[in-house]
Amino acid sequence: MKAATVVPTTEISQTNRVTVSFQNLTYQVSIKNPKGVSEQRTILNKISGICHPGEVTAILGASGAGKTSLLNILAKRISLSRNVQLLGEISANGQPYNSDQFAQFSSYVMQNDVLFGTLTVRETFEFVANLKYADPQQKVDKVEYAIKTLKLERCQNTLIGNALIKGISGGERKRTSIGVELVSDPYCIMLDEPTSGLDSFTAFVIINLLKKLAQSSGRTIIFTIHQPSADIYTLFDQVMLLVQGKFIYQGRRDQMVDYFKGIGFECPAHSNPLDYLMSVMHHEDSNHPHYQTLFTHYNNQFENQILSQIQAVKKEAIQRQTIQTTFAFQVKEIFRRGMINMKRDKVLVRGRVVMTIFIGLLIGGIFWTAGSEPGYKGIQSTIGVLFFLVMSSFMGALNPVIIQFPDEREVFLREENSKLYTTAAYFTGKSSVEIPFLILFPIIQQLICYWMVDLNDKSGDIVIINIVICILLGLSGNSFGLMAGCMFTDVKAASGFLPVVLMPLVIFSGFYANQSLYMDWIGWVQYISPMKYAFEALVWNEFDSRSDEFLGTTIQNSSPIDTYDLTLGLWKCLVILVAIILFFRMMAMMFLYLLRQKQQ
Repeated sequence: MKAATVVPTTEISQTNRVTVSFQNLTYQVSIKNPKGVSEQRTILNKISGICHPGEVTAILGASGAGKTSLLNILAKRISLSRNVQLLGEISANGQPYNSDQFAQFSSYVMQNDVLFGTLTVRETFEFVANLKYADPQQKVDKVEYAIKTLKLERCQNTLIGNALIKGISGGERKRTSIGVELVSDPYCIMLDEPTSGLDSFTAFVIINLLKKLAQSSGRTIIFTIHQPSADIYTLFDQVMLLVQGKFIYQGRRDQMVDYFKGIGFECPAHSNPLDYLMSVMHHEDSNHPHYQTLFTHYNNQFENQILSQIQAVKKEAIQRQTIQTTFAFQVKEIFRRGMINMKRDKVLVRGRVVMTIFIGLLIGGIFWTAGSEPGYKGIQSTIGVLFFLVMSSFMGALNPVIIQFPDEREVFLREENSKLYTTAAYFTGKSSVEIPFLILFPIIQQLICYWMVDLNDKSGDIVIINIVICILLGLSGNSFGLMAGCMFTDVKAASGFLPVVLMPLVIFSGFYANQSLYMDWIGWVQYISPMKYAFEALVWNEFDSRSDEFLGTTIQNSSPIDTYDLTLGLWKCLVILVAIILFFRMMAMMFLYLLRQKQQ
């Protein structure tokens, strides 16, 4: 099986080659057994190792052996807590590093391909290049380098695709995921199961690309892999075999078969050595005699040798890669990508346009000319229209955000961990994408239903203020949805949270009960409800200039403003609505910052 030779256009200089090493690494977690008792589980047990530049290092082991945990620890993606204990030393060129420093010289490719399906391969690479580099020519060079190196010329202008959009193949998606990190020009690339879900030929192509990349550019390539084929096995430079959190082999791939033959584990002729070794490494009995033999021979033959190699690593400073773009530029790029996603996600956009028109016609049809009906009947129907506007404006702006934001969390975490932008820049750019629609949709809806209902059009100012109130209410609903989306990691949790919080806010909106009758111990809830202020503002705007003839002679001294005990007035309500929008958005950004987690 052969694959095309890859000749990268750039190389890592000798001074920036990275040797990754770890010494006496112990990783323990506390878990609860079925009886609810906490138990200490050792994932990695005092292991040491070294990964050299210009080489492909493969970490193998049975499920649960600790290979992914080891890779995550090297990538600084393990968050310490009272249930997690991590001991040992991890170094790059003999110097310790943290997660921020890791992102400045290395990249991490996750097992799942976290990509925007509505972008093309080239657009995905250009987004990274635009945020990583300031020089325009350098941006172009890095994108072309990634496309040519990973052989993506044929599909560079094809949408990546998702469940609703047909896109590139699985192998091309995996190469695109690698290319996203390659655009950053890292000195070290770590990959978690890069062949997962791929057929044997495509898996070979991926590993062959990594092999050529390491050889030609001097990068350090480290990845986990479950059970590679014989063809893929021949591409490894160095192999690490893990069993129950301990190494049983670490060294050159071409010396591995002879080593195991020498300690009594001879691989059958004409078979894949790793298939045989996986059968040796995988036993249900944790005290199997094979394990003790493997551990003993490893300690005797490799332990001191590896420690000597680690100590011999020359301490050298790594040239760190830093963000070269400004906050404003980051916001602009994130906003631009969001608008492209919105434009190409035709199902979502068309659905929202159709829903806006439908709601406008529904309101107009149900409450036809209700606003021109004098007396009790007209007032009752008009109040119903205003409250329906409150609910439709708030919920219509909330629902799309609470669905979309958690779905993009993985993309945000990957890009934020790679230091493409700051958390504040992402939040500002992402949350700004909805603003044009939050302005446009209320205008469309009100232009459809306003005169069908015959709401107050005594002056143009009244009509404009009505639309402005609906826009502000939509912005508050959007901001509330952002906050809920940032608080939770999945849509189900966020959706379960909404009814619990929204129900009191709706009840205390001022429509269902007169605010003068609220009990003191619970009446305070009304002051945190944006729907209260929007409803009061709409009632003031609608009825403050209404004539006595419309209100009816029987209620001339008791307009709806007095009946509902609305004492704040129009302009105070508008100011409070703006303050609520800002408060929800600040809380959303705080939750996004505090509750973000490293992807493992």
